Amino acid sequence: MTDEKQPVDWAGIERDYTSTTRSIREIAGWFQISDTAIRKRAKAEGWVRTKGSQGSHLPPPANLPVIEGPKEPPKLDEVIGRGRNLIDRLMDELDAETLHRGEMEVIIQESETDPARLQALRQAVSLPVRAKTLQTLALALKTMSETAAPEGKKAQRKSAAEASTAPGGKFAPRPGPPHLSVVSNK
Repeated sequence: MTDEKQPVDWAGIERDYTSTTRSIREIAGWFQISDTAIRKRAKAEGWVRTKGSQGSHLPPPANLPVIEGPKEPPKLDEVIGRGRNLIDRLMDELDAETLHRGEMEVIIQESETDPARLQALRQAVSLPVRAKTLQTLALALKTMSETAAPEGKKAQRKSAAEASTAPGGKFAPRPGPPHLSVVSNK
């Protein structure tokens, strides 16, 4: 299958170039052509951009798909919650695998005739593999817990220092000039 080039709509490009405030790169993106090609063509044909024109921002040509902006990223709490649910399910699977290890070995022994595959399946349910899986899950859970944990000591000290110098804080500058107090020792 060959990629055929689509014909370039130079009339539309010239119209946008001369009558809108869109950037050349934006126009190039709409028409799927490089901004360098538009600049060369504009220079060769003497296109003049109108300064300060309030031309309408035309919709993209009909043959181009409309690309929506990025969706709002998921919140940290949501991601951590989904991660913890996933870890819970994986821990349940590991628990079931450990609980039924003997049965799995019997099934593997009876159903598998290829010696290389038999060895690979035995290794997959072995204690070191299960221990490594548990270690990986524990590390993932620890990382998620640290991500959701309150700020560390450095951040706490910094916020306390900022609060003390804020208006009304312990070390905040006092308004007005200093004044003397008269104390009577009678």
